[in-house]
Amino acid sequence: MTKEPTQEQHSIINYPGNIVVTAKPGSGKTYTVVEKIIKVLPSLPDYKGVIAISFTNKASDELKKRCNKNGVYAKQSFFGTIDKFYISQIIIPFARHLTNSIAEYSISSNVKNDPKYYKLADFSVKPSSEQEALLVDSLSEGKIFLDKSGETALYILNKVPGAIKYLRARFSHIFIDEYQDCGEIQHNIFLQLVNAGLVGVAVGDKNQAIYGFTNRFPKYLINLIRNDEFKHFELSKNHRCHPSISEYSLCLFGASKSVPEDKRVFLVNVQGNENQIAEKIDKYLDEIKKKYGVTHNNKIAILCRGRSTVNLLDDSLQSPHKIFTDTALDRDTSDWSRLFRDVLVSCFDNNVYAVDYADGLFSEEIEPVKYRKALHLCNEIFTSTPESISTAEDKFISLAKLVYPKGDSDKARSLLHDALNDSEMIHSYIPAADNEINIMTLHKSKGLEFNIVFHMDMYKYIISDEYPDETTQLLNLHYVGITRAIDACYIMNGSKRFSSNKDAFVSACPSSFLDFSGLSDRRISVYW
Repeated sequence: MTKEPTQEQHSIINYPGNIVVTAKPGSGKTYTVVEKIIKVLPSLPDYKGVIAISFTNKASDELKKRCNKNGVYAKQSFFGTIDKFYISQIIIPFARHLTNSIAEYSISSNVKNDPKYYKLADFSVKPSSEQEALLVDSLSEGKIFLDKSGETALYILNKVPGAIKYLRARFSHIFIDEYQDCGEIQHNIFLQLVNAGLVGVAVGDKNQAIYGFTNRFPKYLINLIRNDEFKHFELSKNHRCHPSISEYSLCLFGASKSVPEDKRVFLVNVQGNENQIAEKIDKYLDEIKKKYGVTHNNKIAILCRGRSTVNLLDDSLQSPHKIFTDTALDRDTSDWSRLFRDVLVSCFDNNVYAVDYADGLFSEEIEPVKYRKALHLCNEIFTSTPESISTAEDKFISLAKLVYPKGDSDKARSLLHDALNDSEMIHSYIPAADNEINIMTLHKSKGLEFNIVFHMDMYKYIISDEYPDETTQLLNLHYVGITRAIDACYIMNGSKRFSSNKDAFVSACPSSFLDFSGLSDRRISVYW
């Protein structure tokens, strides 16, 4: 049965001008963006498309897959991360207009590590003449610094008029998801493109800005809400979480409208530390699963503030579980590495089939030859086991050449080789088995959902308001943790907690966030 948009979603999909959408978790923002793209693309000539930007490779891949699944001919559209957009659509095509030369480009992650160009670390909206000269020199040598890709792209847009003209001719709309995490550079480029004639669509939730440590704050999302050139829409209904979980999360920001009778947020008090909390989770797990009709443990997650709590639970929890960590391949931003890790995750997921993955790469109707080659390679890779996956390395390379013929990267090849030949790394790409509980950090959980969530680390000095510069970020992190839960959220508080600074267990004081007005009425306190 085809899903029908709600009235809120319908209004967004059909509005023709610039819009800013504030969307609560579970409100169907990805569905709404996909439906709007689907509505836009058929009216465009074949040489034109849309820009669809997400802040993570996983999110951009998901957006592209959903559009492909709906049979959309993407034409000349761009789907990817914001850094990839800067590099592939602005820097590489137009840097030569500054350097008067054509270079073979390589991408370095951090300019501070370069002895010649480290002064570009302070390159900003208003660079000095010395920095401008250094930037041009670095581009002449074919060097692109990932941490300065936004600043470089903005500089090129300001210095090369043809860049804006090209983007206006090729794209009709620019969609940016997670706008609450945009910084000044991203915001300026977005507005430049909108002022040049592209229709701007910004989507975000100011209560999910959890990357304050990277100087990304929701003020630019708020700026757009106040901008008369943008119409503000809200996706307010949470279609994912139980209503009581949604109301609890809204109450954190004084926005709850009711006190539900059926409360699904629990403040669990435990005498002891993380080890005793793990024992209690083991003890009550079957009872909780039965209460909410959860059959498999992989629908359950334990979310932690940091790695130290993850490690403690890994050692203490007796129930089968899986720890999720990043690998070096995850941290590489090249097209080939992004494809490699996506294929790895998909080939070990029993819910993803080779034919479905190939369908997401090429259209059988439009590119039949490439589609058949991709399907053959995917079939070869997807029949591999974790033990035999290393023998399929050449198939990964062939698939990457087919999908990204200009993206060959020695680094990506090396990272793939290391991952395929390291059993621990391969294990990190295998989804949790039916009987395994997911254990991960709160940051890593963003964008995911679980039927039951055990939320750890709600303590003073951990997730609380003792550090003014981090208060908003930490409150938003708590909000993200609460809203990962579909059926029930258990906030686990012990009388002691582990202090990594002291390398010992210390007395634990509950987070001040738990004392916000109205929260106690919207949760149930229990003692295990």
